[in-house]
Amino acid sequence: NEHKSSTMGKQSKRKSKGRRGAGQHHRPTGLADDPAATAGGVTTGGSTIEETSPLANIIKKIRHGDPRVRHAALVGLSSTLYDSNSLSNAAKKKRGGAATTSVALLAEANNPTLLRALSEKILDVDIPCATTAVGCLSNYVSFYCSGIEAVTEENNNDEVEVASDVMVPILLQRIQTSLGTVHSLGSQIMTAGSAENNNAKNDSSNSKKGKSASTATDKLWPSLKEQWSLLSLTLVTLAGLIENCPLAVRRLGANAFPQLLSVLPLAGDSIQFIPKEGSMPQVKEGEPILDAATNATRALHSLLDDNTLLIGSLPLGSIAASTATTTPSVMSAVTQLTHAITNKSFTDMTRLHASGAILSLRKVLVLEKEVTPSNNTTTQQEQLVVALQSCTNDVIVPMLHSLFDFHNGDSTASVENNSSPKHLLSQMMDLSQKLTTMKQDETMESQIVNEVNARKEPTRDIARRQKKMKEEKKKKEQELKKQQGDNMDMAMEEEDVKEADISASMVEEEEEDNGENFNSTEDNGEVMKQELDDVVQSWKDLVGSHKLALELVANLCAGSGEDEMDDMDNEENDDEHMWDSDDEAKLVAAATTNSGGADTTKCTPCEQATYDAMSCNHLPEQIIVFFRKWVEFLPSMEMGEVPPPALVSADVEEILSTCALCLGNVVATCNLPTWSAAPAAATVAMITKMQGGNNAVVENGLQLFWWELVSMLNPLASSNNSNDKSHVTSVMLSLLRSQPESLTLVDSPTLDRLFSLLQQQSENNENANNTALVQMHSHIISMLGVLCSEEQQSQHSAAIDARVCRALLERLRSAMTLANTENVNDNGSVIITHEILNVLMDIYGGDDCHEEVFAREDVLGHFQRCLPGYKRRVKKVATAAAGANSDFSGEVGVWGETALNASRFIKYKKG
Repeated sequence: NEHKSSTMGKQSKRKSKGRRGAGQHHRPTGLADDPAATAGGVTTGGSTIEETSPLANIIKKIRHGDPRVRHAALVGLSSTLYDSNSLSNAAKKKRGGAATTSVALLAEANNPTLLRALSEKILDVDIPCATTAVGCLSNYVSFYCSGIEAVTEENNNDEVEVASDVMVPILLQRIQTSLGTVHSLGSQIMTAGSAENNNAKNDSSNSKKGKSASTATDKLWPSLKEQWSLLSLTLVTLAGLIENCPLAVRRLGANAFPQLLSVLPLAGDSIQFIPKEGSMPQVKEGEPILDAATNATRALHSLLDDNTLLIGSLPLGSIAASTATTTPSVMSAVTQLTHAITNKSFTDMTRLHASGAILSLRKVLVLEKEVTPSNNTTTQQEQLVVALQSCTNDVIVPMLHSLFDFHNGDSTASVENNSSPKHLLSQMMDLSQKLTTMKQDETMESQIVNEVNARKEPTRDIARRQKKMKEEKKKKEQELKKQQGDNMDMAMEEEDVKEADISASMVEEEEEDNGENFNSTEDNGEVMKQELDDVVQSWKDLVGSHKLALELVANLCAGSGEDEMDDMDNEENDDEHMWDSDDEAKLVAAATTNSGGADTTKCTPCEQATYDAMSCNHLPEQIIVFFRKWVEFLPSMEMGEVPPPALVSADVEEILSTCALCLGNVVATCNLPTWSAAPAAATVAMITKMQGGNNAVVENGLQLFWWELVSMLNPLASSNNSNDKSHVTSVMLSLLRSQPESLTLVDSPTLDRLFSLLQQQSENNENANNTALVQMHSHIISMLGVLCSEEQQSQHSAAIDARVCRALLERLRSAMTLANTENVNDNGSVIITHEILNVLMDIYGGDDCHEEVFAREDVLGHFQRCLPGYKRRVKKVATAAAGANSDFSGEVGVWGETALNASRFIKYKKG
């Protein structure tokens, strides 16, 4: 759930004139008699703080009677304790168990007393004070709470109490108050606009009145924008609480549902009030409204996501009552959310979050009802099912298709709207380079000026020396013209330029002009920084919308019965008895229970209707092409030795990971062989070249998917980057497991490419256990296991079986060699060994396996040689994982079972 982080600087600037509500709170400094202050200290929530403590002084200023004092204290907090960087660092320390030791901090950001004081100021009638206070809490929720474990009743009672019992009611009250104010201001602007239009029709004698109405509209807009800014920050804070504090969700209940919904139509109406330049609205002026709509749908999406109790408590409503002004029903919510999805004035994130809310309602009220049908279905329920299905299939699926239909290259459309990833990255790197060069130039100029000033040379001497240098330069030019004609030597030109630059900086008579030039350079630097910030934000918006759209498609294809198997690995494993023979009975029972592991999930009629809609809109084909474009994105930039920004690399990796998950769900649930599809011309050309000139045949969706994925593995199409290929091989593995017909598409060139990738080693010897490389190898090993499994013995020859076996044994030997290398982490070799042992046991564990290959390649000997070392490495990793919060702690038990199964396999094969 990506969101735009609140920027404290813009909202916290107090205007020198026309502060709203200032007169209602102003009291002279020194006359503050805060009811929460006592003779012995400051009392908040039952706890007393010493009056002379720094925290008490901060809270007194926050609660001061003069709004200027309150605002100054809040701005100070927003730029120090509640700054985004400070909060991120504090979250890291909290996550690592370290206490805050900085003497500069007078209190911790999660101090309940301070959080209570800030929460109170959200309702301050002085809008700048309220905006800054909610901005502090927005940063706290976004950068601190999201950086640590979810705030629950067990880990911090005080924080939970403040979040659920204090913040939530105050935020809801602020939303209600701001919505009322926005509605009132909107009515006034419409009235003023109507008066302006009426006066425009009158005679010229009435033009003065028209000017008055226009002035009234201009005056009301800043107040409306101010309210929307406050409302946007309030909504993003509420969304963060919903996502990070489960108790706050329970405290909210259904109270937030009508308020969040009411933001959408009000935002749609307020867009028409945005000031225009000519006939186009000013984008910057309308940002608070669009951000508020995004944050409202985000909060609504998070509130409804997997919240069966809340959804079940909402009234269903009917079509006739869907436009009623009473408490909104589910039917009216569907209507409003559908309008938001189809409103192209809203941002993509707003429309996607609204779609997510619809899909959350559909999952509980449609899909789960289909799994457990009832005989007492009412007319309201039937109408609701039709409405939710219609919105999903006729509105959401086409919208998702349009979002994935973007140009990653240099097409005219993408360049004109400056929205392509390639254009944004080019702008980002160009501006960054210019800022770096400008900073270097400023440093050099500063050094030269300091050197000149250090000489303290009189102005008259400088002028004489300058005159002499010019005469010498002119004489040299005349001599050069005689010798070489009119062509000037390049070296002389560079020398002249250098001398001219130094001379200009040395003339003290021009110091005033130089100062102006410096100020101009500084202004240009600020402009460039703002441009860079805008480009980065555009990149984040684009990437965020892509990731959210992929998550929605993944949820659409997830099915309705996949939440039952998450507790399979929750049993405790005793490492000391990992290979005890007493565990054999348990493993046999578990193997018997898990046999016949084919996915038998039944597709419901509503799910099938959605899959058909996806097929008709060619959504899966669009996503696989979208996936290929992101795989090729960074290699196609041709940046040479210059690495991409860290932000871009991380975002591309996350997009590929999310897209691989999405495609995995698509191939697992959709019947690709029945879909007609046409591949991209570039894909056909790539496959044809890979197949030695043979024309590639692509007749249906399954073949399209397979050959698109194969083309991504080709070194001609992408860089030698295991990060990208680990995601590609993940989707290929899902395809082979879920679509049996895809097994026939694996040809000899593809098999050779998989073998080559399996033997690929990390380019950096110090990082031999590169995570992405290990993941790619694990996927390829599993793919080879699927191709040569016991069920597929009759489908491949002994020659193919031998090629696969040799490739697996070669990788097993390299893992064993790597494990014996000093200063190398054991995790990678353990994972690879675990995968290969399991695959080999699957291939040669049955009676119909290729025994001659098993004997000729000495598979049993490899098992006997590698198993002791494998056990030692597993125990070593288990010991390390037991003393730390390791990512492998949950895998240790599985690795132990592999070792036990391998021991039994050796006994079985030895007879």
